[in-house]
Amino acid sequence: MNDLGELILDHYEKYLGEYAGADIYSNGSDQIQLLGYDNTIRDCLLFATFGLSKCADKVGGCCEAILVTDSDYDSCAEVFINSVFYAVTNGLSLSHGSLITGADAVSTGFSSKHGKSAVYFTDIFLLPDDFAEIDDKCRMLMALLVSENEAEFIKTHGFTAFEDLLEENDVDVFDINRPSVV
Repeated sequence: MNDLGELILDHYEKYLGEYAGADIYSNGSDQIQLLGYDNTIRDCLLFATFGLSKCADKVGGCCEAILVTDSDYDSCAEVFINSVFYAVTNGLSLSHGSLITGADAVSTGFSSKHGKSAVYFTDIFLLPDDFAEIDDKCRMLMALLVSENEAEFIKTHGFTAFEDLLEENDVDVFDINRPSVV
């Protein structure tokens, strides 16, 4: 393992605890693990990428990402990791405000079951501020599952307006079955 990999794992252990499980995913040329943490946020499972940082040249810089959900863990993990690989494969920058649509292409019926059709990337919140950066070498992003209407709102009005709406309405963004805020 390289030094950055060790830093990332140490960072995760410090802020997230011990991971409960790991799955390895590949697009044929890149390999990313998805680590699962079940004791970080109450009544939720937190997924963290490990290896996305090796794709820095493809996603606009060194980063890793997390997604937190309260249910349907397998489908949420598939939608999340496939969105990450979509960005890697297509050379899309992952940063605050990035939006990747097409959840049903990965998990048939996902959007009709949960009302979420896209993955939105934002800055880290609900965790200590220090979690957002790994030793000034790699940034952390938080992914949220959003509805089709929310994705359109982000495209039309921007991510700041969307995040303001979430905050104003005290939305539980980890509730996979929450109603759309727009």
